[in-house]
Amino acid sequence: MTLCQQSLNLILRQQNVPNDIRSVLYHIARAVKYINFSLRAGHTGQVGTTNIQGEDQLELDVIADKIIMRELGQSGLVACAVSEEQAEANFFAAERGKYAVAYDPLDGSSLVDSNLAIGSIFGIWAGDQIVGKTGNDLIASCYAVYGPRVTFTIAVKGKGVHTFEMNDVGEFLLIECHLKVATTSKYFAPGNLKAVNTVPEYKKLVDTWVAENRTLRYSGGMVPDLHHILCKKSGIFAYPADTKYKNGKLRLAFECAPMAFIFRECGGKAFDQHGTDILDLEITDIHGRTSIFIGSSDDVATALTFFDS
Repeated sequence: MTLCQQSLNLILRQQNVPNDIRSVLYHIARAVKYINFSLRAGHTGQVGTTNIQGEDQLELDVIADKIIMRELGQSGLVACAVSEEQAEANFFAAERGKYAVAYDPLDGSSLVDSNLAIGSIFGIWAGDQIVGKTGNDLIASCYAVYGPRVTFTIAVKGKGVHTFEMNDVGEFLLIECHLKVATTSKYFAPGNLKAVNTVPEYKKLVDTWVAENRTLRYSGGMVPDLHHILCKKSGIFAYPADTKYKNGKLRLAFECAPMAFIFRECGGKAFDQHGTDILDLEITDIHGRTSIFIGSSDDVATALTFFDS
């Protein structure tokens, strides 16, 4: 059997991933498939509502959230599901419920009308809640990219990082296994670039990256930008705090902790601008935010020196 013929199911079995975790990941993969179908069907208009973050919702935001919540509930294994689109956690009366899942149903949905890649992010913890947990407590995390191709990247603790591609009949087949990120890179993705006007440390850092003749790769979406780093096997993504978002803008539970877990599993690092490992940050509010510098370990360490003061 060739590399590209190996299915998600087979790879997880070969990695000795426990049955329950495999089942939760299967339901998430099925949700990804259905979200892609909805995206291709053109459900991209606004619905006239806002989410808990105060952001305008697309029809696809609402559909994606419902699809994921339904699949997690049908798994029979998820006791608690927390969505970036909803104010409160959802609890399921599942007899075998033993996991809590936090997810961003459609990261970067504002890019839909410009036909740029968007994604979904998931973090899986043991237990029936995520409050009080850290990224170090994650059992697995994964994300999907909806672009010209649909890819699904998963990391289970101690099992490596693997990327699958969805074929024409909705199967996920392995395209790359045991991804690794180099310690240094020529790529940089500077999120929240307007912060250079109010955060002098960030301006100096970005100017340094430009002066070093690095290659800019930034689409405006966290998922595709971090996926680019994994595909190129190096790079750094930055999203600092500023005067408007004093703790940072990106959500710890839905975005930063799951992505930091994936990058740790492939040799990368993720820290906030105060020098704290993202995986050490405790979730005290399901919608809590943080700054983040994530990617090649040496580049992250160097970036943080600009914020030492």
